[in-house]
Amino acid sequence: MIIRLEQPQDYREVENLTREAFWNVYRPGCTEHYVLNQYRNNTAFIPELDLVMEEDGRIIGHIMFSKAEITLTDGSTFPSWTFGPISIHPDYKRKGYGLKLLQYALAKAKAMGIGLLCMEGNINFYKHAGFDLASKLNIHYHDMPADDDVPFFLAQELIPGYWSGREGTYCPPKGYFMADENPVAFEAYDKTFPKKARVFNKGQLPPFADKAKLVMQTERLTLRPWMDSDAESLFKYASDPEVGPRAGWPPHKSVEESLEIIRTLFHSDHIWAIELKETGEPIGCIGYYTHGESNIDIGEKDVEVGYWVARPYWNRGICTEALRLLVDYCFNEKEFNTLWADYFPDNPASGKVLEKLGFRDTGDINYCSRLQIGNDKPVRIMKLEKKD
Repeated sequence: MIIRLEQPQDYREVENLTREAFWNVYRPGCTEHYVLNQYRNNTAFIPELDLVMEEDGRIIGHIMFSKAEITLTDGSTFPSWTFGPISIHPDYKRKGYGLKLLQYALAKAKAMGIGLLCMEGNINFYKHAGFDLASKLNIHYHDMPADDDVPFFLAQELIPGYWSGREGTYCPPKGYFMADENPVAFEAYDKTFPKKARVFNKGQLPPFADKAKLVMQTERLTLRPWMDSDAESLFKYASDPEVGPRAGWPPHKSVEESLEIIRTLFHSDHIWAIELKETGEPIGCIGYYTHGESNIDIGEKDVEVGYWVARPYWNRGICTEALRLLVDYCFNEKEFNTLWADYFPDNPASGKVLEKLGFRDTGDINYCSRLQIGNDKPVRIMKLEKKD
């Protein structure tokens, strides 16, 4: 085993290694390989600590370091550093290679005069390299309450006394958010690698850990929270003039508009993307409106459901399959009393989906002021009571 500086000819191999190491660990899929790809030209990047580990001539590990800052309570800034991603090929995990690479890198960082490291990770691993909760050093995480012991936010003084007596708030360097800020560019980059399925799981960090319980699945579908990286797919289907108007909203005009909708309207714990497992792509949307959000006069323990699916997937039972999951969730997990829905009479396919799930036509007609378009058109109102 040897540890050496990364060379330009290593870049693609190391990025693929990083992708393999982080896929579905902290979020569905991962962005760490894109951070690395973009960060090498960042002024905060520290090339002297851009290290790879080799075993039998094969790169099996990588670590990089970056300059960072902590904002002190008086508003001034104090220099600190961070590292990551640190990647170990899946074939070599849980064999001590990661700790050896990290300990080597930390010793080199200390020798360079780096006094304080802050990072995000699993304390059960990083405690073996001297890390502890950053809150114990009075360092707060940027988007959490100051008095929280954030379990994934860790820190270590490499030079004793470097931070002593101070208090402040740490924010990861801006470059670490490149994929979230440029989702279209990230998706184009990620597509240059072998296709892999993105999966939500309960071991992921916020915001996905909190939403993991909301994921629902059938044999061919996954209902899961929307992500910024879905913007391109959303635009592809939501720009179709035959889709949105049937549900009461105008076709999307740009990927940027789709991204904004994901970040606003779809940023909810009761709105899901309908993902086709076969492709790993969102092909529609489903969710519910609570009392006060619905255009229908519903009770406090009632909700209004809504859904749409892309035109290439019409007449394949997808809306019925997705709605069946939502009905079960609303009645058995959320314990709502009655589910309501409405549809335009000139879109009878939507009404048939509701009928298949047991919704009854109330005989009422409504005019939906909540809709962006078509609010001058009548809609039929359907309902499904829990006892039904």
